[in-house]
Amino acid sequence: MSRKNLPIKLVMQKQTDIKRNTGGGGNKFFGEVTSELQTKLIDKFNDVLEYYEDVFSENKNIPAVGKIVMKPNAIAKSHKPVDLCRNCPIIGSEDLDEIYIKLTKTSIEKTVSLIQNPTSKKIRANMTAISDVKPITVQDKISKGLSGISEQHQFEVVKSKIKIKWFDFDDDYDNEQVINYIKNKIDLLGFSKNLKIIQYGEDIKYIKVEVESYDDILKIADINGIKSIDFFQEYSLPSNRKIPTDLDGILNEVSIENSETIIGIIDSGISSDNEFLAPYVLHREEYVAKEYQNPSHGTFVASTIIFGNELNNIYTENNKRFKLVDIVAIPNGNEEYGLTDSIGEEELMEIIEDVMNKYSGNVNIWNLSLGIEQQVCQGSMSDLGIFLDYIQDEYKVQFFVSSGNLNEPPLRSWPPKSNIDVSDRIVAPADSVRAITVGSLALKESKNSLVKKHEPSPFSRRGPGANYIVKPDVVDFGGNIDNNHNISGLGVVGLDSQGNIVEGVGTSYSNPRVVQKFASVYDEMIEKDLLLAKALTIHSARMNSRELLDVSQNNINYYGFGMPSENANDILQSSENEITLVFKQRLIEGTYLELFDFPYPTSLIRNGKYFGEICMSLVYSPKLNRNYGTEYCRSNIDVSFGTYELSDGESPKFKGQVPLERSWHDKFEKERVENGFKWSPVKSYFRRITNGLDVKDGWKLRIDMTSRSGEIIEELEFVLIVTIKDVEGSDIYSEVLNGLREKGYITNDLEIKQHIRYRQ
Repeated sequence: MSRKNLPIKLVMQKQTDIKRNTGGGGNKFFGEVTSELQTKLIDKFNDVLEYYEDVFSENKNIPAVGKIVMKPNAIAKSHKPVDLCRNCPIIGSEDLDEIYIKLTKTSIEKTVSLIQNPTSKKIRANMTAISDVKPITVQDKISKGLSGISEQHQFEVVKSKIKIKWFDFDDDYDNEQVINYIKNKIDLLGFSKNLKIIQYGEDIKYIKVEVESYDDILKIADINGIKSIDFFQEYSLPSNRKIPTDLDGILNEVSIENSETIIGIIDSGISSDNEFLAPYVLHREEYVAKEYQNPSHGTFVASTIIFGNELNNIYTENNKRFKLVDIVAIPNGNEEYGLTDSIGEEELMEIIEDVMNKYSGNVNIWNLSLGIEQQVCQGSMSDLGIFLDYIQDEYKVQFFVSSGNLNEPPLRSWPPKSNIDVSDRIVAPADSVRAITVGSLALKESKNSLVKKHEPSPFSRRGPGANYIVKPDVVDFGGNIDNNHNISGLGVVGLDSQGNIVEGVGTSYSNPRVVQKFASVYDEMIEKDLLLAKALTIHSARMNSRELLDVSQNNINYYGFGMPSENANDILQSSENEITLVFKQRLIEGTYLELFDFPYPTSLIRNGKYFGEICMSLVYSPKLNRNYGTEYCRSNIDVSFGTYELSDGESPKFKGQVPLERSWHDKFEKERVENGFKWSPVKSYFRRITNGLDVKDGWKLRIDMTSRSGEIIEELEFVLIVTIKDVEGSDIYSEVLNGLREKGYITNDLEIKQHIRYRQ
């Protein structure tokens, strides 16, 4: 195997690579426009009008919200009934087949008139795409979690922390009218005394209110303009098992490199009594009273970042010692330790924003090893996930979030049983789109362990995330469990508050391992770039875990894109038998990028066929909108890399040769979203060409951007990493670079500290 000591190459964008998109297709009909269809739609809109009659009679300035359900084959953005709804503008959505529209009495009457006398082909096509039109009912607004707690007779626990969200009408006047209307109605119900408006940034807003009974929830849910009613969640942390070991002997044998990169840990605190960690803690912020502090969990997390490889006998060439900012946010939840408490969701949000205001200028990397066990992520984004996305955009930071632990039996074996339900899906805030979510693998195994080493831990929650986005993004070692649910000898080890070695399991502990790897990559970069560091980390995971994901397409729900390399050098450099190219570029609305006649390595062309291994990782930060539920990600980028054939007088015939990890077996939007990463901001493409592809006229790389209906994305930055490898060991590195140079491309080295050390 060739040593990795050659620089990764950044390919500069050429103006001639930018191409204009051509126009789309015509109007698609999903049935005939008949008098029966017209009558059906008119009746549905009139039923909605009748439902809201009291609202419109009371105040004509207060809009209501209707829900249009699209036919299963008509959920793509090109089929949205924009023309039919010209008087009832689309203001959001929840599920893939649903659209929220703003309603007034006048707008409904005008829409009915349009249905009676459609004035264009577009309107007629829109009519055939609609399955149903409904009002927003009381039951639509109440979360399953809240109704479930009431059914279990536990409503008393949550009655003081009710969370209300209201519709955003994308109009300042309407929004002001609606929020005042809602507050007035809550006041009339007698709940305004404990009402509190909570806001983060411009878009994240809640009402927190205290009620007396579930009947009060039903009354509040009957208020027009309210979108959902839930409750603010609370957090607590697990404990670990002590192992007697000589720690000095372990740590003194290691050659280390001190780093100026700072990592923030939002957890239970790092013990000031731990002499091994104390030198690395730069600052501490305490949001928990002393008598409620239990630093066991936070100390374990911190020790994993600083000493994790040495403590777990994992070899690495990069033993960096990072500085830490210790945020004591989570109170003790272990009655055996002392006084217990928990932290509310809204309190955690306040703490995180306060911390960002203080430290985000110097601390870009943040570890958050917690989750809401009761809030399993399925359809739409969680509130805490949306909040973390806002924080990462606003403060230009990168969060790492554990995927969550499955604590209730039956725990999962491997391969997983086919009859498993959704109870082992990731939990909030692991669905954060901007965050890197981390699952767990077993480091060790025994004859009684539930899984073998390197298999997904029995407790590690699986993906996908909201809108079928790949979650977890990556995995790392977090421990194993045996048939009797014991962890002895199967966990990962860290330090406790006194500096003793303890054993524990959980995604809480795999998460800081990836933080350490990411920080090592970020620290080595001369020009610090969070998006590029994220792309490199995920690309390393995919390259490092090729066989794991080849076994089954569904494995990606457990492994994510795999486990990143232990060595930053492997992530940041190439060897002679492979070339890694980075395209860190921008796409402009209405255009695509095309690198025509890509110089495929000549050493990989044998006997009239192409060979080799190709892996591509694409990472970008799409525009987000919390009002659109499962359509939260508002832009999409796709990559095609393949061969073309030239024909006289015809456009080149192109065929993509490097497929997505999950293929699009169906032409309809729902299947493309569920099975093909569409709208996912992280995508991976891989092909091992072992039997050879027939040689064509050349290779082409194409990058396209699309946006959701009604969205205008002026430009969007992305990072595409392409690795081409010859498993037989030929020097393809030089071949590709020379070919790019001949075609007029400028390439620069990805400058890292290692190169500077070599030059010295």
